[in-house]
Amino acid sequence: MGQRQALSRFWVVSVAVIAILIPVASAIYSLQLMPRFGIIIYKEQFLALFLSLCVSISFLTKTASGNAVERLSWYDIIFALLALSVGGYIFIEYGNIIRTLGIITTDKVIVSVIGLTLLLEATRRHAGWVMVSVGLVALAYAYFGHYLSGMFETRMIRWDRLITYNYLNPGAVFGIPLDVAATIVISFVIFGQLLFLVGGGTAISDFALALMGRRRGGPAKVAIMSSALFGSLSGSSSANVATTGMLTIPLMRRVGYSAEKSAAVEAVASTGGLVLPPVMAATGFLMAEFLGVPYASIALAAALPAMLFYFCLYLQIDMEAGKSGLTGAKSEDLPDLRDASIRIIPVVLPFAVLLYALFGLNWSPAASAYAGSFTTVLLSIALPKWRRSLKDYINTMVSAGQSAVFIALMCAVAGIVVGSLGLTGLGSSLSQNLVAISAGSLWLLLLFAAFGCIVLGMGVPVTATYIILVILIGPALEQLGVDKLAAHMFIFYFGTLSFLTPPVCLSVFVASSIAASAPMRTAMQALKYAVVAYLMPFAFVLNDSFLLQGGWEEIIAAMIAGVVGVYLISLGLVGYFMGRVAPWVRAVALMGGVATIFLVGNHWGYAVGALALLAGIYFYQQRCSLRERQVQST
Repeated sequence: MGQRQALSRFWVVSVAVIAILIPVASAIYSLQLMPRFGIIIYKEQFLALFLSLCVSISFLTKTASGNAVERLSWYDIIFALLALSVGGYIFIEYGNIIRTLGIITTDKVIVSVIGLTLLLEATRRHAGWVMVSVGLVALAYAYFGHYLSGMFETRMIRWDRLITYNYLNPGAVFGIPLDVAATIVISFVIFGQLLFLVGGGTAISDFALALMGRRRGGPAKVAIMSSALFGSLSGSSSANVATTGMLTIPLMRRVGYSAEKSAAVEAVASTGGLVLPPVMAATGFLMAEFLGVPYASIALAAALPAMLFYFCLYLQIDMEAGKSGLTGAKSEDLPDLRDASIRIIPVVLPFAVLLYALFGLNWSPAASAYAGSFTTVLLSIALPKWRRSLKDYINTMVSAGQSAVFIALMCAVAGIVVGSLGLTGLGSSLSQNLVAISAGSLWLLLLFAAFGCIVLGMGVPVTATYIILVILIGPALEQLGVDKLAAHMFIFYFGTLSFLTPPVCLSVFVASSIAASAPMRTAMQALKYAVVAYLMPFAFVLNDSFLLQGGWEEIIAAMIAGVVGVYLISLGLVGYFMGRVAPWVRAVALMGGVATIFLVGNHWGYAVGALALLAGIYFYQQRCSLRERQVQST
């Protein structure tokens, strides 16, 4: 018994040490601390060490069946040690490896085979077979592609070159995706974990409840606000649903929302967090790296579409509440607004520091996130209510390290896909064939791209979907004249929407399980709430003013047209505007809203016309209400 307890303690301590090393190594590398002491290393050396820590901790925390480890198996210990050995070997020998990368040697093959095998097995334990299958299919295609014909035919690639290229080359496993995960993503994970540790999560939830809870349909508006804030940090729509949905869905049910509508609101609001700056599910940082622009430019471009997304959801919730006569939550069920406002102030300060460092000082995203984390720690020391013990901070770092493992594995496997596509040249050939199939029609190509993003994104993290499709479809969009930023954002949006689109709509399934609603009916309701998210990518491809590109006149026109168009679409979908709306008015509003968003272009006339249409509906509804009151009075 004593030996087993000793082994258990050794396992707990080992997991904690490895988990803490993940954020510590990332911080040291991201903040460029080593060069200050004259120590220079290759980026790939750091990534090899980082990945080996993530893979090893996977075998120590997940069993072969994917469950949490309760009793450590001997083979899991061997796998963990092998992972650390592979990472250590690459870290030490990478200078020699990179100089002779084109020469296939036995040590490179052995290290690559072991490294890829352990990576795929660790990914299977954490994420199941879907992402592993994507990686295996990419490797199989690269190896057997010379047996195919037509656009999918490739040159013959030896298996040893395929394996060593994918594991050791800077353009594969140790490429941009893993680099972003190992530096930027984990810095924001640490920031989020520290905020939650000191009570930032509770403060955000209470403020949203106090501010929105009393309004008509208030709990649904609380879901929108809290899920947006949580989702912009968490980077996982399903995790966001599970976190905030436990509070918001029962509140919505209590004031009269159906199970399907409650679950749909939460699913859509949580998924929207993936496209909302400042974090954007880490995909925004990848986009900045691929495009070679500052992340601030990506965040700024994403701001208006994300705001219109949430504005559409808010309007539909508000109109449905008015139509159904739903009220807000009772005052006794809500926090005091004054108290909640005071408690939210310390939470705002770290965010303000992060945003100032990112946009004002032009610091790197990782450095900005660490500045926000440092501010959080200082506040926790200064404020008694935020003060925590050293053990709490250690546990938070352990949690941050373990939280980074999933996204690191996903990005590493996505690197296998990138490497295989780079070897085969499929990206460029497929793009040319897509242009040919679409016969030069931009609309047809956009529909192909949207369908491909949603299908490939089903069950696959949005970051991996984005990486793969940017290589496969991005060049085709650019070839037909689509702006590079708009093409990347289009792929990102539809990859995100796979979480809401049936049949594999993970956000909806999680929300449905909490609300005990019918999943497919919930999914249909979610599609209605998220309709603008499906329209907006087409709109900003046709008119990049929606991405805040171009002159001020065009941008302001796009803003006005976007707001009015969303209002008209929401009015048409719900059928309520100061009272119930006639079917023909709903149809006119819906068509007018869609036309406004798509036709605004550089012409103010469309925006003015949309305003006139909305004003006309307003006066018509006023007249109808007056006539109804007169009839009732007589």
